[in-house]
Amino acid sequence: MKKTILAFIDRINAHDVDGIVGLMADDYQFINSSGDRFRGLDFMRQTWRTQFTLHPDFHIRVERLVADDESVGVFGWAEGTYSPDGSLDEDNHWEVPSAFLGIARDGKMVHWQVYSDASIVFDLIKV
Repeated sequence: MKKTILAFIDRINAHDVDGIVGLMADDYQFINSSGDRFRGLDFMRQTWRTQFTLHPDFHIRVERLVADDESVGVFGWAEGTYSPDGSLDEDNHWEVPSAFLGIARDGKMVHWQVYSDASIVFDLIKV
């Protein structure tokens, strides 16, 4: 399971939307930092495309993994630059401590949940 979670993060950091979705099981579920739940591979494909368009330097920096037989906890940072016009303005750069809960089955992601304070990012988007 740990190998699948790390591959998923690697595909995220490479901005490889097809690779990300290719690692998702048909019953994949994403839960964002607000607790909203999302399903559907087509929806997730579009969501990741939008994420990388609006935050072209987005990536997850892993500092620690904790795994048991059922899940993997990932601890570190998420960062990027909010860029609705494609420019990487340092004033729009954000970095937040983040934790993620990943669950995989048979080499496919079935659950990815984000725990972070995304208010910094939302404040940039509102401006």
